[in-house]
Order: sequence, then structure tokens, then C-alpha cells
Amino acid sequence: MKRSETHTFLLRCLVVALLPFPLAGQSSSQDQTVQELRRQLDALRSQMEAQAKIMNQLQDRIDELEKSAKPAAGPNVAGTVSEAQSNTPPAQSTGQVGAATTAYQTFSEDSLAAARVDNAPLDPRYPGFFRLPGTSTFLKIGGYFKTDLLYDGKPAGDPERFIPSSFPVGVPSVNNATVSIRPSRMSLDFRIPVAALGDARFFVEADMFGSNATTPRLRHLYTQAKNFLIGQTFSNFMDPDASPDQLDFQQPNSQVLLRNPQLRYTFKLGAKTSLAIALEKASSDIAFKTPEFSALPNAPAPDGTIRFRHEYAAGHIQLASLLRSVAAYLPNGASDQVFGWGLSLSGAQRIVGKDTLVYQVAYGAGIERYLNDESGLGEDAAVVSDTQRYLRALPTVAPYFGYQHWWLPKVRSNIIYGFTQINNTAYQPGSSYHKSHYMAGNLIWNVFGSLNVGTEFLYGWAVRKDNSSANAPRLMFSAKYDLNFVRNQ
Repeated sequence: MKRSETHTFLLRCLVVALLPFPLAGQSSSQDQTVQELRRQLDALRSQMEAQAKIMNQLQDRIDELEKSAKPAAGPNVAGTVSEAQSNTPPAQSTGQVGAATTAYQTFSEDSLAAARVDNAPLDPRYPGFFRLPGTSTFLKIGGYFKTDLLYDGKPAGDPERFIPSSFPVGVPSVNNATVSIRPSRMSLDFRIPVAALGDARFFVEADMFGSNATTPRLRHLYTQAKNFLIGQTFSNFMDPDASPDQLDFQQPNSQVLLRNPQLRYTFKLGAKTSLAIALEKASSDIAFKTPEFSALPNAPAPDGTIRFRHEYAAGHIQLASLLRSVAAYLPNGASDQVFGWGLSLSGAQRIVGKDTLVYQVAYGAGIERYLNDESGLGEDAAVVSDTQRYLRALPTVAPYFGYQHWWLPKVRSNIIYGFTQINNTAYQPGSSYHKSHYMAGNLIWNVFGSLNVGTEFLYGWAVRKDNSSANAPRLMFSAKYDLNFVRNQ
């Protein structure tokens, strides 16, 4: 029965109940009263039917509006996710980050900080990210707490980083033990959906290697959107995905390792191939003296870097080039400028199971600033000789390799070797750095969750221009706890 018919029926019953029963012999005036009441009842019935019709129409409209207002599952027309799905960024995968690159593990975790094409995550599940309440911004608070126990059998220069070029020559052999927490680091990784730019990334990271043991040091501070990057991060000439897996904070002597302020743009050449071009902060690393003057380095132009990278199922390969102008202004009013250049081939290759080989070969002239063991020694360029008072960019070669072997799903080992050599000029003093060797072997155990412990033996050998040398062994033990890092085993 419709709602209008129900209303009419109830009204009739009410009226009938209120009317007195007619008695025999009542006058005709009572009949007239009944007829009048019937007319009023009919009029009232008509009004109620009209109102019921209007009520039905309003209810139908309300039902339609409520139905259309319900959220649809998955992304809506605007491309945003519903409230129920927006606690973490949407999962995604891309050929620009291959399976082997995603699964490769290192103790330092530098690959997590690296900028990637389209801001693709190293792990498409976005572990550790959460949405900031009331915003569309996602954040991951990352980093780790690391403690190193180090023991040197001979003087090794830097007590917390293994740097062969810092080994002192001709000093008494003494033992030294150190406990360090300076490798610990903290990071903030913001992912911000922007309609016109896609996924914008803002990343900042710091460690404790400032001016003293309690001073933070900025490592990364950059933002990238639409594959345009501004800020400080790994040089475009570097390959952070080819870093060896080791406890030593410094890593191999010959590794291209520099975090540099830069402007970078990355082109996608294919589903798994990219080309990145960058202008980076220039700094001529020159330190020499002549009888007339001391070098005052200057930078006539920013450094230019170009990087080609290809990902494939078992790893990746990268070819990078560096172009720079190395110069020094001299207090006597003269100045000189030389052209510096470098090439680097690097990559990672799965061998058997999860075992991985990482490698790099770098060669060039005037690239000392970009190399791990040589940076800061003032040997980008040097005066040629007593009679040739002009600069020459010093040729340098720097190869290394690392091999990672898995004994058990949570136990792995690595062997690492690096070599670097500079061709010195005749004018450089005999104490100038010439070459060094770097060797390391370790055993790393993922105890549970994000707790990793390991032990590592290191040996280095440095040679000066005059063939004087120094060597040092180091034994270290490390314990590291990641804040929220999750990796497929």
C-alpha cells in the first residue's frame, strides 16, 4: 500500500470514530451536517494526497543524492586516492629500478638516498611512509644508529675512517682503539603529490661527521620534481648503487664519492634507460708552493657531468663523464687554468643466487677531488717543473671491485679491493701522494628485525712520490639498528 493510500485510510477511520451514530427519527438538519462533514473530508483527502505525492518526490531525490555521494573504490577521476587508501603512497614499480638494484643490500644504505627517475622508490611498497594528517604529503623518518669498535695495529691516520692517504710515514708503531658513533645518521624523506608536477620528493639527511664528535654534518638536501633536481646529493659522476657492502664508513680509496650542490635533469631514453645531465659546484683542489708564490685556487665555471644508465634483470651498468676547469690565482698577479676531464664505468651484476659483483673503473685528469682517498690533497693539478711554471691536470686511475656472497638468508660476506694512482709532476715534493691500495673482508649477520652486526678486517698501503710508504691493518666490529628499514630477503 502506498503512503498516500495509508494516510487516507487512517483519516477515514478517525472521522468515522468521531461521528455519532444516527438515531431513528433524527431531523433532516442532522443529515445536512453529515453531508457538510463529508465535503470537508473529501477536500482534506485531496490536500493530503497532493502533499503525499510531493513527499514521495522529495524522498526519491534524497535517495538519488545519497547514492551518488558514496566514494568509489580506487583512484577517483582526479587521480587521488580515497581516504581509506591514503595512509601510504600508492604502490608502484618502474623499469628504471630493476629487481637486482632493489634487492642489493649494503651496510651504509646509500642507495636509499639516491635520486631516481620519476622519483621511483627503491622499494615500491614504500615501507615506513605515513601520511601527515590533514595533508597529501607522505613522510618517512629514516636513518640508523651505528656504533663502531675499531682497533689499529699501526698508526692509521684517521681513527674513525680508513683512509690510506692519511697514513703517517716514519712514525713509531703504536696500537690504538676507538669507539665511534659518528656514522649514525638521520633522514627525512617527503613525497608530495602535486597535480602539475606529479610526485615531488624532498630529502634531507645528516650524520655526525661535523667539526667534532658531537657536531651534525649535512649529507643530502635536495628536491626533485619532473626529473629536475636542485640541491646537494651524490654527484652525477657517482654510482651509489655500485658501492661495496662494508662496515668501514669511508669505503674504497678509489671510489668516486662526492656529495655536491648541483642542478640536474634526467631524460628517460627508454623503459630501462636514462641520461642525466648536471651542472655541479666547482672547487679546484690545488695546493702547492713555489719560491715566488703559493697557489690560490679558483673555479672559473661549474663542473659538467653526463651519466648514461641502463637497468636489466640481473643488475645495471653506468657510464659517466666529467668536464671541468681547474684554475689557480697567484698572488704575483698571474693565473693559470687547465682543462680537466674524467670517465667512469661502473655497475652491479648478479652472479649466482643473490651473490653480487660491484665494480668501478675511473680514469681522467684533474678529477682528484671526486675520488675518495685523494679528495682534499690538493692534487687536481700541479706546476709542471722549475722551468715550466704552469699548471698540469694530473692523470689519475681508480678501479675497485666488491663481491658479496650469501652464506645463509641472513648471513653474508664481502671482499673488496681498490687501487688509485696519480701521475705526479717533477715539481711536486717527494712527500706528495702517489698511490694506495685498499683491501677489506667482512662477515655481516642480520640478527633479527633491523639489527645488524658484523666484523671487518681492513689493510691499506700508501706510497709517496719519493717511494716512502706506510701501511696499516684495522679490525673493527659494528652494530647497527635501522629505524624502519625493510628489505625483501
